[in-house]
Amino acid sequence: MLQQVNGHSSGSDAHGGESLREDLQEFLGGEAPLHQLDDLTKVNPVTLETVLRCLQARYMADTFYTSAGCTLVALNPFKPIPQLYSPELMQEYHAAPQPQKLKPHIFTVGEQTYRNVKSLIEPVNQSIVVSGESGAGKTWTSRCLMKFYAVVAASPTSWENHKIAERIEQRILNSNPVMEAFGNACTLRNNNSSRFGKFIQLQLNRAQQMTGAAVQTYLLEKTRVACQASNERNFHIFYQICKGASADERLQWHLPEGAAFFWLPNPERTLEEDCFEVTRDAMLHLGIDAPTQNNIFQALAGLLHLGNTRFADSGNEAQPCPLMDDAKCSVRTSASLLRLPEDPLLETLRIRTIRAGRRQQVFRKPCSRAECDTRRDCLAKLVYARLFDWLVSVINSSICADPDSWTTFIGLLDVYGFESFPTNSLEQLCINYASEKLQLEACGLVETIHISAAGFPIRVSHRNFLKRYELLRRLRPGAAPSPHGPPPDEGRSEWSPHSEQATLQALLQDILHTLPALAQAPAEATPAPVHCGRTKVFMTDSTLELLERGRAQVLEQCARSIQGGWRRHWGRKQERQRRAAVLIQAAVRSWLTRKHIQRLHAAATVIKRAWQEWRIRMAFLASKELDGVEEQHSSQVTCSPSSLPLPQAQTRLLGAVTRFWPLGLVLANAAVGARGFRRKLVVFACLPLPVGSPSSYTVQTAQEQAGVTSIRALPQGSIKFHCRKSPLRYADICPEPSPNSVTGFNQILLERHRLGHVISPILTWLG
Repeated sequence: MLQQVNGHSSGSDAHGGESLREDLQEFLGGEAPLHQLDDLTKVNPVTLETVLRCLQARYMADTFYTSAGCTLVALNPFKPIPQLYSPELMQEYHAAPQPQKLKPHIFTVGEQTYRNVKSLIEPVNQSIVVSGESGAGKTWTSRCLMKFYAVVAASPTSWENHKIAERIEQRILNSNPVMEAFGNACTLRNNNSSRFGKFIQLQLNRAQQMTGAAVQTYLLEKTRVACQASNERNFHIFYQICKGASADERLQWHLPEGAAFFWLPNPERTLEEDCFEVTRDAMLHLGIDAPTQNNIFQALAGLLHLGNTRFADSGNEAQPCPLMDDAKCSVRTSASLLRLPEDPLLETLRIRTIRAGRRQQVFRKPCSRAECDTRRDCLAKLVYARLFDWLVSVINSSICADPDSWTTFIGLLDVYGFESFPTNSLEQLCINYASEKLQLEACGLVETIHISAAGFPIRVSHRNFLKRYELLRRLRPGAAPSPHGPPPDEGRSEWSPHSEQATLQALLQDILHTLPALAQAPAEATPAPVHCGRTKVFMTDSTLELLERGRAQVLEQCARSIQGGWRRHWGRKQERQRRAAVLIQAAVRSWLTRKHIQRLHAAATVIKRAWQEWRIRMAFLASKELDGVEEQHSSQVTCSPSSLPLPQAQTRLLGAVTRFWPLGLVLANAAVGARGFRRKLVVFACLPLPVGSPSSYTVQTAQEQAGVTSIRALPQGSIKFHCRKSPLRYADICPEPSPNSVTGFNQILLERHRLGHVISPILTWLG
């Protein structure tokens, strides 16, 4: 069953002091070597002395990383360790199925953080807090983590993406020497102490590939520009330009060899960080070209010369403080390097402007010597702070990715180191306070080991626990809505801490009672994996996995419900759109059909009218051409003794031939019509020739021309007919006739497949 512990401990506090001393002596005098304990939760008893003895033993064995539950303790070896941060070791931790089972290393924390970003259902940003005293190795640890993520989070497929990833990786890594040169300094406890806090945001896309980074700085110790403690140095960049500048640059920046500057103490010390070429190359890779670099170093040289400006006491308060003899040249050089007029610069340093009265009258008051020194120092600190902020903005513009190209980030918080100076600056006071708050928030080392040794390495505050896992109450069968509801805002006066505590406890119990159902085991068989304290919930790794699994199950159910509702809505919408499209298509097709039928009716009317006009005109032309031929032909047929009575069908056909012979002549000689023998048959059929032997007359046609030129008959003489062109453009085209009717020679001439059947009676009659 689940149990609740309200902050009371039943561990080592229950034993007396004598038992604790006996356990301590037994542990320290045991045969088990302390350097083999890679997890401080195995230390028993857990005291500050046993923890320090264990860390000392591991340090002497060149083992510098030790686990303490969910915390990693790192020791600074102060010497190079081969293969401790090699790329092969990075790949080994990255490819390991369970990196936590390997030896403790900074890569274990980096890989676990990277896998948290990849494995969680919804994107959750991860952050690593690197804290400790000055000189503990925080900056080096942050640098190693950046190298690790640059290796494991840059695996593109194409060559082009690979080159882009390499460029981003190089720019991110090149930001380190630039930031360290302008923001780090040598202190009593650390030769490369960070004099500013920074939060590095490594930006990852949906494929968990690093696409960029962003740097956020705070609390730069700008007082170090004008004031350094004894045996300490200014920022590294001042020493770099003095030691690494070429002869021409020294002449341009007025930095002669052996020159002394008040703001450049201990120049004789040579450190590894005094490498000017590395800083220059890194700035060049970040997009800061050589002319811009020259302007930056020129401004830094101007600040050094400004620090040599010294003022003497003025005997008259109404007169500004005069410059010392050796300071006049320094002011002139500083104004030239900073590109400021000399007189306004001196006036700013020595005279204070006051506005007073309703009319805002301006009063000019000369400053004392101490005030002149303060104004000089403030000007130098302001210029350096502005230069540092501009440099950070340039770095961010060079390494930061587009907001649409990344979804999650891994943050590296590199805070100030603990320092205790005889006179602490405001920045150091603030950073010491912030570091102490971080330590209290994350609990102390011994307390962390106690909790982890008890089997509860995971600790979450009540509010964060409720915010993330309150939805698990949906898994309880018949669970009613929360009668308490979320805690109201702090601004409401009627909300008391007791009622808030009761509400939180009730909600926590509701959520924790879902764990047996998640584990699919009887409640009595389930151990107590969760302890609810006064302000935090302590749990094991397996409990956290159960909670995450249940949360994923609830989110999946919600996602299925949302998808089902959306699909129903989308289906109904699609059906409405389909019906609307069918109605629109039916209306359009109906309209198009009506338009088409109207056009067909209009065309049919025009054709019908043209056809009727053609028939009338043809009848008129036939009557005009024949004149009295029909009557003469009839009299010859009745008077000829050799004529034989014809059948009624042939007589009727002969009348049709006589009636439409002009049309036949036209069609027979048209461009499209009968050719050869059929053409002559058409001519014979179109003429009222006497019945008898065909040898008694001849018909001559011009095959090369477009019409009949003459018709000769023997022996009666020759008769010449002139053929007129048809008045219609499409006289050879006629509508489709019925299959069993004969309407004229148009059908005979156009339908060639039926021409033989139609002309056969005519040939019989002509024979």
